[in-house]
Amino acid sequence: TACCANMEISEGEEDDTEWKSLVSRSPVASSDTSNNTSLAAPQKVILHFDLDCFYAQVEMIRNPALRNVPLGVQQKYIIVTCNYVAREHGVTKLMSVTDAKEKCPDLVLVKGEDLTHYREMSYKVTELLISFCPLVERLGFDENFMDISEIVERRLQQSETCSFKGHVYNNSSRLCPWLAMGSQVAAELREAIHSKLGLTGCAGIATNKLLAKLVSGTFKPNQQTTLLSEDVSNLMGSLDSLRKVPGIGHQTAKRLQALGMTSIIDLELFPLDILAGEFGESSARRLKSLAIGIDDSNVNPTGAPQSLSDEDSFKKMSSIKDVTEKIEELLSSLVERMHKDGRQPHTFRLTIRRYSTTNKWFSRESRQCPIPSHIGQKIVVGNPLANKLFHKMVDTSKAFHLTLINVCFSNLRDRPGKPSLISFFTPRPSPRKTKPCTSQGQVNPLL
Repeated sequence: TACCANMEISEGEEDDTEWKSLVSRSPVASSDTSNNTSLAAPQKVILHFDLDCFYAQVEMIRNPALRNVPLGVQQKYIIVTCNYVAREHGVTKLMSVTDAKEKCPDLVLVKGEDLTHYREMSYKVTELLISFCPLVERLGFDENFMDISEIVERRLQQSETCSFKGHVYNNSSRLCPWLAMGSQVAAELREAIHSKLGLTGCAGIATNKLLAKLVSGTFKPNQQTTLLSEDVSNLMGSLDSLRKVPGIGHQTAKRLQALGMTSIIDLELFPLDILAGEFGESSARRLKSLAIGIDDSNVNPTGAPQSLSDEDSFKKMSSIKDVTEKIEELLSSLVERMHKDGRQPHTFRLTIRRYSTTNKWFSRESRQCPIPSHIGQKIVVGNPLANKLFHKMVDTSKAFHLTLINVCFSNLRDRPGKPSLISFFTPRPSPRKTKPCTSQGQVNPLL
């Protein structure tokens, strides 16, 4: 959540960054999403994995004594997540620590500002999935997309029948061989994550990324749900607000509401020409596609992170001394991560958030500049680049009130002979010497 320290996109963070890769090329199509389930007409099978109360699970793995007690992971004065024991006592994500303690006096709190353990476990999950199939795309710490179409196709060629694992949305009874086989693969992958890493999570099985993400949380925790084509309109219609659709961010929802749209059906029925006048032709078509569950975007293999960042938030910071100390603190942590990564950053970015009574969480502004080679690690001592960028954004001769500072190294490039985080995402050969899903290899038996 934006009010918490050191957050990366994960654990329910509310962010105005829209899912820009989603449906970037989707045309507006008929709402008739029926498809041919014949093996002669293959379709995509996309999985979406969402780990249960991820930060809390990591803490319970680190300290098993926490498993059966109400546990909350705290960042500053907010509960960023809690285990299901705590939820049974009325504690929820993003609740203030004070309110959480009132709901559950026995709540055990663990500080969660240091993301190191969560980040490392997150990479292990992605690495495990990649070891079975390279088409894995990370979405924050606790979510991953996976395109298992080739695995499903190969298995169906070897098996005449299959049945669904887990739930089928709306209890549909029609057999779709592609999605049924996809549900079996999803179940095996969830079991692999649990047996190898000790983590549980939910999965959604559908024919595109948008639908897989939307359906994955239908049954929680530690369950999975498959969405058949005839129930796409039911799923989309069940969403109670435009903001529930991945790809429609805070600002876009406000603009849609200004045009009189408050529901998914409003957007579906809204005239395309008027929508295009507000958003442009391409974005208008993308929004109309979202409303009926259409998404032709690919699962893009993530690879190593393209940037490394760290941030902290606070109620008020209004002195140059405090700003300088906070930037040096964040940079010290970030430089340590950069050393472990092994790549050389060539761009530095500083982001701040000013206090605002009207736009509390979304008023970020950034400046960036190249990192001269002669500065090297001196960037931490006196932070010359950070000071330069800060004074470009803030007139320090006047009073200022900051609530967040973020520092970021980007434009990362490999250094010869140095290991990098790419090793986190390199598939490892199975002890059985089976191949990952390629057109020539056999299907990895998924443990």
